[in-house]
Amino acid sequence: THTHTHKKTRKQHTHMHGTAQAQAQAQAHAGTQAHRHKHSSVSQLLQQTVMTDPQEWYWSVPKITRALFTGVFGVTVLGNFGLLGSPMNLVYSPDLVWSRFQIWRLVTPFLFFPKLSFAFLINLYFLYSYSKNLELGQFERRPADYAVCIFCLWLMLCIIGYFMSLFVMVVPFVISILYVWSALNPTQITKFWFGMTFPARYLPWVLLAFNILTGSSNGVTELIGIVAGHAYFFVKFKYPAISGTRDWLQTPDFVRRLLPDDTPGVAGFGQAPSSRRQAPPPTHRPFAGQGHRLGDN
Repeated sequence: THTHTHKKTRKQHTHMHGTAQAQAQAQAHAGTQAHRHKHSSVSQLLQQTVMTDPQEWYWSVPKITRALFTGVFGVTVLGNFGLLGSPMNLVYSPDLVWSRFQIWRLVTPFLFFPKLSFAFLINLYFLYSYSKNLELGQFERRPADYAVCIFCLWLMLCIIGYFMSLFVMVVPFVISILYVWSALNPTQITKFWFGMTFPARYLPWVLLAFNILTGSSNGVTELIGIVAGHAYFFVKFKYPAISGTRDWLQTPDFVRRLLPDDTPGVAGFGQAPSSRRQAPPPTHRPFAGQGHRLGDN
């Protein structure tokens, strides 16, 4: 009985040793596969880094969007570090424009964010994303037409800013561009925080409500941007379509000479132009920040 028990015990030890060895081999194999997978992921990341080289990415951005992006980033950074003088030299003041001929005040309020913050980055991303979508979508290869669109939004906001005593209008400017995109793509599904999805036509209003509920804005600046964007969309697209009248916002010939239409070709990093491909909807984040009135702290 003792010999039988001893043999049985030896068999159990042998079986356990074999099982442990098999598990060790399996773990070693899994480790090798994980190392290979990690190496492959690193290689893919390096390839993506090469593909998204900052200089290559920058020059792949459409020209009007690139100019707006560069202006907002440059003026905001330089202004916040005091390299452009006092920030009050960058705000909107129609009186100083006419009395002292400080004409830069007609431009810098649309490019200057008073504080370097996460809200600035969100606004910069929204400007890049929706301006690029417009320039590669509705205004594809027609920079002159898109420049007129930007001019109309700027003019409308200058008028509103005069009567409402606004001195920084970068947020309404971004919202107006976003509104035009959403109005031209009303059925495209967009994503919001917490997994919310809805048609693009509701995006400006969702941002407006979200910012009011979170206390990041009183909603006035977003509403101003919506008004300006809707005014342009209605006059440019909606009214001519329903009335059969002419387009009153046609691009002047001298603007077309300054910004001639781009020749058809390949866009971006070897991708087909947006008219031949469906661009994925951008991932939206809550819009932060608010406008300021002249004299506020």
